[in-house]
Amino acid sequence: MGIARSQRIGLIAFCALCLTLYVYGIASAPRIPSHIEGIALPLDFMVGIPLGFYLLVARPRRLTLLSVIPVIWIGYALSALALGAPDAGILPALLSALIPVELAIAARECLKIAHTFKTAKAKSPDPMAWFRETMLYLVRKDVAANMTAAELAVWYYALLSWRKKPYVLSGERAFSYHNAGGYMNMMLGLALAFPVEIIAVHLLVSQWSVIAASIITALSVYAAIWLVGDARARILRPIVVGEGSVRLECGIQMETVIPASNIEMVALSDNEIGHIEESDRLNYGTFYRPDAWLVMQSSVEVRTLLGTKHVRAIGVSVDDPKAFAAAIKEAAE
Repeated sequence: MGIARSQRIGLIAFCALCLTLYVYGIASAPRIPSHIEGIALPLDFMVGIPLGFYLLVARPRRLTLLSVIPVIWIGYALSALALGAPDAGILPALLSALIPVELAIAARECLKIAHTFKTAKAKSPDPMAWFRETMLYLVRKDVAANMTAAELAVWYYALLSWRKKPYVLSGERAFSYHNAGGYMNMMLGLALAFPVEIIAVHLLVSQWSVIAASIITALSVYAAIWLVGDARARILRPIVVGEGSVRLECGIQMETVIPASNIEMVALSDNEIGHIEESDRLNYGTFYRPDAWLVMQSSVEVRTLLGTKHVRAIGVSVDDPKAFAAAIKEAAE
């Protein structure tokens, strides 16, 4: 709590500093000679504010130095706006001096990002872990890291995973779920319908607006890639039962590792989990109709796209739920 409070205080202090400098610059502008103003404003906006952002926000939150670069360019834009021209005062000279600094920061951070990615790749064969660790270095927040990692994973699974094998470690028994509940049949149907619909909608909307048609087409293509990526992730990230633990995954949307000793029961119908509160459940069954519920003795942590949750029951769809339940019972024994 103390760290979070100090981070909030730092952010408030930075905002107060920015506001103070801005108000001071506007209030004192009529009294300051133009040649002095052309020096003071760029230094405030392009040096003072980025330095304050680093000391009060980036450093306490352990953000990457890359976060300072946009603040410098915002300061440049504000300076050009206040002075009336992008080449007024010392703006050109200051920009020329800061660009090498920005390039050095970018090069240094890119090397760190590459090292983080290589380290994560060496520790785990799971692509989601590679992207999550890398994005966690950049954004330092679980929710933001999970969401950006999911976006990167979508493109990886959709475009680069076609020769990869399912992520199964030694001693683990895999249970597929991509065919359960007709999910893959639906994906195949969408794959056949999407190209026709995208072209038809583009031609229709382009009669009124080419720009709107292009935007709709781009969003439709992105949605198609997202669906393909998630479908591939469901194939390559099966549910597995290992020696003493169960690894639950649902494409790029959810994952958790549960000790087999913590599993109270495997329910094959919703009626068997009536004693579990809705708030203690997570439903990741196909079309929200799971054919197996894992009920735990105590809450377990589940990583989702929107952060981590603690629940006692997780619903999934498995191609062979009875074999899945038998494998868990065997692992628990």
